[in-house]
Amino acid sequence: MAELNGTLQEVRSGRSLHVATRAAGSDTTLFFLHGGGGNKEQWRLQWKQFDDGRHNLVAWDAVGHGQSPQPRISEAYAGHALLEDVSVLFARHRTRRNIVVAHSYGARLILAWLLAEAAAGRASGIDALALVGPGPMGSINPRALFGGWLGRLPLPLLELTRPLLSRAFRKLAWHADADPELVRAEQRATRGNSLFMMQALLAGAPDVDPEGLGGLALPVVILAGENDGLVSLASAADLAERLPNASLHILPRCGHQIMLEKPAETNQAINDLLAVGVEA
Repeated sequence: MAELNGTLQEVRSGRSLHVATRAAGSDTTLFFLHGGGGNKEQWRLQWKQFDDGRHNLVAWDAVGHGQSPQPRISEAYAGHALLEDVSVLFARHRTRRNIVVAHSYGARLILAWLLAEAAAGRASGIDALALVGPGPMGSINPRALFGGWLGRLPLPLLELTRPLLSRAFRKLAWHADADPELVRAEQRATRGNSLFMMQALLAGAPDVDPEGLGGLALPVVILAGENDGLVSLASAADLAERLPNASLHILPRCGHQIMLEKPAETNQAINDLLAVGVEA
């Protein structure tokens, strides 16, 4: 299924990530951030659409995901480490105009990063956001996921429940009418995900202060699946209310994997942001 050919890039000493890039010599760059347990290949339908010679493209597998290394050290998945990855890769690849497309946990990361940059008095260089299936921005409670299994059970026992977790995720994340072959392909692609990684990722998630979101004035498009069983429409609506220049689009007959279930609508949202022409 690999379509986003990439390479391991060192982001700092002892830490490398698998990064796919497409340099078009453009002054506009699209960055794609996947969610927890996902991978950069989930953006393949957007990559194909925008690999047209008019935009630079950048996507990477977060640590522990996809083709990136999978350290068994909790600190590797801490929020500050993930935000530093974002900083390094943005600095390395951004151009005059930069648009970030982020799914689920990736939406949390980019918002946390933008708030940190603002607090430090630094210009982010990011001109617009497409937030796809974002969850609530307060603290994450792993005990609330999958009936509490993911946050409560010790790892050896949790590994025994993997088949049950897989079935639960399928039911919650996908609309019932989603293409069965697509769902199976995505399940195969995530079999290598470590439950150690998932526990560490959720435990170390960076907080996003909801009250600070009002200071982010860049254009934001929020896409939410009407049938998303992992994050609620209420959280997407709350986020849209807090961001001063946000629009919310609820997609019918759609679950959490919006960019795969509704690629045309996702691509249109990106096109809408490209047309805004916001200056850095």
